[in-house]
Amino acid sequence: MPEELGFDELLADGGLIARLLGRTAAGRRRDLLYGDDLPVVLLVGGPGMGKGRLLRCVRGRFGPRVPTAYVDCALTGCREQAEERPRSRSEVTEVLGKIASQYVDWRGDGGGIPVPRLYAGLAAVAASDPLAPATRLVDEVGRLDGLLPPGSFWRGVLKGTAKNYVGFLLGLVTHPLVGPFINALLDGLLARTSKEGRAALTACYGDYPGAGGQPLVGLRSLADDFQQGGEARRIAEGFLLRALRQDIDAAYGNVRGQLTRVGRPALLLDHADGALGRRLLKPVLEDRERGHHDRLVIIATARREDGGRFLHRAGSDHDDMATWRPFMGALPAWSRPPDAVPDHAPLWRGVLRVRMPVLTRDQQKDELSRLRGGREQPDNAVRLRIHSGVHRLSGGRPLFVTRLGEATAAASFPTPEECTDWAILDARVPAGEDEQGRPVADRPVADVLVDELVGRELPEELPPEHRGHWLDLLTHLSVAHDVECAQTLVRAVQEDRSERLNAYRIAELLEDTGWPRCPRHFIGDLGLRRLLTRRLYRLRDGGAAWHADHALLQGHYRDLGDHHADALFVTAGAHRMHHLLASDGADLVTRYLAGTFLTRPAAEWCEELLAVADAALIGADDDRYARALGETQVRGDTLRRRVDRLLHAVWLTEDRIQPLEETVPTVLRGPLRELSEELSKIADEAVRDQGPEGADVARAADGAALLIRMARDWGDRAEDKQPLQRCVCTEHIGFG
Repeated sequence: MPEELGFDELLADGGLIARLLGRTAAGRRRDLLYGDDLPVVLLVGGPGMGKGRLLRCVRGRFGPRVPTAYVDCALTGCREQAEERPRSRSEVTEVLGKIASQYVDWRGDGGGIPVPRLYAGLAAVAASDPLAPATRLVDEVGRLDGLLPPGSFWRGVLKGTAKNYVGFLLGLVTHPLVGPFINALLDGLLARTSKEGRAALTACYGDYPGAGGQPLVGLRSLADDFQQGGEARRIAEGFLLRALRQDIDAAYGNVRGQLTRVGRPALLLDHADGALGRRLLKPVLEDRERGHHDRLVIIATARREDGGRFLHRAGSDHDDMATWRPFMGALPAWSRPPDAVPDHAPLWRGVLRVRMPVLTRDQQKDELSRLRGGREQPDNAVRLRIHSGVHRLSGGRPLFVTRLGEATAAASFPTPEECTDWAILDARVPAGEDEQGRPVADRPVADVLVDELVGRELPEELPPEHRGHWLDLLTHLSVAHDVECAQTLVRAVQEDRSERLNAYRIAELLEDTGWPRCPRHFIGDLGLRRLLTRRLYRLRDGGAAWHADHALLQGHYRDLGDHHADALFVTAGAHRMHHLLASDGADLVTRYLAGTFLTRPAAEWCEELLAVADAALIGADDDRYARALGETQVRGDTLRRRVDRLLHAVWLTEDRIQPLEETVPTVLRGPLRELSEELSKIADEAVRDQGPEGADVARAADGAALLIRMARDWGDRAEDKQPLQRCVCTEHIGFG
């Protein structure tokens, strides 16, 4: 997919990124957005929304114009390096060295950014292990040589040259040390600093807690805290990040920087809602809350809609958090909310949350056309059906759109009726070749998306013993609605496991991964639910796993009793009928609905009908249109035949896996009006038997009026290609 797909507004010359950095991708100046107090910009969106892709765009387009460092906090390289020497390294110190080296090596206007403050702190940490021999500690300090710029050493911060300093370090190996190695290192470092260098280190490390303005005391305390571990180590690591930010500010604030540097530098942190990202973001947010401002533009990514639980105090609300969507037009007017106690203020006060944009319908069509390229175009009806199916399945999620586009471009759909959602998901993605140039077998696009959206996006807090069967758990839960329904399935799926997850914890882990919640469906994203439903049906031959899960839930709600209250389906009986409809067909469901039609208030009956009919049809011939037209013989009286027609018309409208015939809205209105007439006759008979004030008269009359309104409203919604029952899964995308 094009790296810039969907990011036109964000990357434009007058867009958010250019205004934050003060330069366009072409290098022209732009007025800076905000003042000295900058927010951390948090790109939020679930799997497949393009957060990492946007960071790559910023790095590629703006990186040559302003100093830019990029870190993927999900990679394990820095953690593995830290584990080799845990007493003199940590994941944070390794990452800070990696970030700093990118600034040091930058070759744009003004040249690389020297990092003397950070170097001094990292050198103190590297030399802090009291149990290690001097040779190893010199090697540890020597690993930081890449942070020493060539030529003049720190441009006057240290007297002499880098070569002389390195020679001093090597001399410590053979020199008999009277005290700890770190004392000799720091004494030698400070002895070689110029007046300018000492002032810089004093201003920085003299401010370390307990240093009393003495840089040597601050550096030793920082090293001691690092050795202590726990919260003390986190304080030391946070201070090292402050030292790096002060280095960056100094490079911009000195005379040379003012003449040669334009705009602001950037730090890009992908997967910043993980443990490493939080350890980098939290001290910056706390520092800025306390007034330690800097000019570093930090753009980070998070999967949760609220940016991550670490930003919010327990029980707090995030509704006041500054939020911006690219399609909102004007750029966000951010400022830190006033009147907060710094040490008790929630971290979200320093964050600007940017919600990742979904692709518009026009952008989706353009991407599908691009992917088809020079291939023969399908006829117009099939093309429109592909666009509709991709829009509904993807919800505008960019990765989803591109993968479906790759698959449909290589597939052939003879007619619109054969281009169902399931057929689109079965289309195969051309895999090309592996790294060794060997051909790779094509795979169904659904399998590719499951790998990318679920297999590679495991929740951070998912216990290791559950990682191997996380996908299977979600697959079974694709047929669940509320947590009670999900818990019934979870117990059965984990019956043979000693370590188990309950449905409440799974729901929390899904939210942490960035998937939306839906009150009516446990898997709250329509596209993901379709992927998992397809996988469930294919998990065992003949859809055995699919049927078994629905049978399990039927038994659960049968045991509760048909009249037991149900928050989503009105009654447990209706909930049972839903799973019966999805698995075993409609005849028994029709009999149930016909039996309750005359005994239940019409509003409740319609609510049950909609809940029952919100079922996927998979692995069976689709005769719903014929049943809705009354072309199939149904056993029973007139009432049952009308209910059967209505059930199938509603089911067809709600499921929408294939093109909706233009006559369906009319077909939908017909049975509703006929059922209204049925109730009118009952009301007339009740008037003769009970008089106009009878209870049965009022109920039948109210029901008749309601069904007439339903005939109009449901028919209109079907004509507008909207679902009959509002749901978080579809309210933003419709059913197109």
